[in-house]
Amino acid sequence: MKICIKNIDIYSEGCFIKNGSLITDDEIISEIHAEPITPQDAKIIDGKNLIAVPGFIDSHCHGGGGFDCNKGDLESIIGMRDFYGKHGVTLIYPSLAANDITTIKHGLESIREAMKYNQPGKTQIGGCHLEGPFLNKVYKGSQAENHIIAINDEYLKLYDDYKDVIRRTTIAPEVEQNVEYFPAIRNMGIQISIGHSCATINEVEYALTKGATSVTHLYNAMSQTKKEGAFRIGGVVEAGLTFDSLYAEIIADGYHLPKELLQIAYKCKGADKLIICSDANMAAGCKHGQVIHTCGLTYVIEHGVAMNESRTSLASSISPIDTMVRHLIFNVQFPIADVLKMAGATTAKLLNLPHKGSISLDKDADINIVDKNFDIIMTFCKGKKVNP
Repeated sequence: MKICIKNIDIYSEGCFIKNGSLITDDEIISEIHAEPITPQDAKIIDGKNLIAVPGFIDSHCHGGGGFDCNKGDLESIIGMRDFYGKHGVTLIYPSLAANDITTIKHGLESIREAMKYNQPGKTQIGGCHLEGPFLNKVYKGSQAENHIIAINDEYLKLYDDYKDVIRRTTIAPEVEQNVEYFPAIRNMGIQISIGHSCATINEVEYALTKGATSVTHLYNAMSQTKKEGAFRIGGVVEAGLTFDSLYAEIIADGYHLPKELLQIAYKCKGADKLIICSDANMAAGCKHGQVIHTCGLTYVIEHGVAMNESRTSLASSISPIDTMVRHLIFNVQFPIADVLKMAGATTAKLLNLPHKGSISLDKDADINIVDKNFDIIMTFCKGKKVNP
């Protein structure tokens, strides 16, 4: 079906088109015009006073709307998919945290099954982000310590058995022989991210030669500069900020990272290497005071975040990417075009998705229609409107 959204402002590949027209034909963007037009064979939508921006891509989310990816069932994956469809996310990577291997396998099976339901008009499931269990217990964050282990030949088979599902994975390279498994994992087409890690900057540099290409939630759950004898040595934070080849996720909810750290990351990496991820858990969309249980741990929702019972650690976020986009634009005051790139195009580049992430000809018609406050008015996924 051909759709024409006319009288609308359009962000397209870093350019801003005022009062233009955007035409989709079935699943792709077929025409972009700098003036209002009215094709005879298209359904017309009046976009007056609205803006067309690319659909958001969330490379890292654990749940939402009360649905928990680690529960390991199809209902949870479909439920979180539909929740994020209401928040302008047109592609998600459900993220499994550290758990026992049997439960992780159940989660992978459910994600594999859910991917069969990908269709226009529904948020697409790109595959799994396996964030555990191959982490470092020192920087476990909100991950369940009793399930954190090192990779061995048996666990490498987990990647091989589910290489059609696992699209990215977070690993601490310094733990035992984890880094030596990077080439085999990378050869399966799986993107490797460094996170929940005590690695030194030198260990990160070595991990890059083995196939790592990003760091998971920059600043959070990772090593920083430390002193060894009379000298200082950088950690994962410094590596993420200074190695040009590394992409870096940021949790831009206004709680995990203060404005100043976001600004440092932006100055060091730029929009071409920074990725906005929600890292949201099942409490996204929940209210203050609610309690959640996941991966054997308990968290309470307070002041816009999920915290552990002792109030000493944050448990991922409860903010979808649309909330983070608004925070970066209006509170941190990043350029709009760069925020939109970090919410889509940069993630698409990292994950080798040439048809995703921006509004341009022949790309997938994944489009958000927003108002001047960047609130979501409607979303199209592969050319079909996502029903709220």
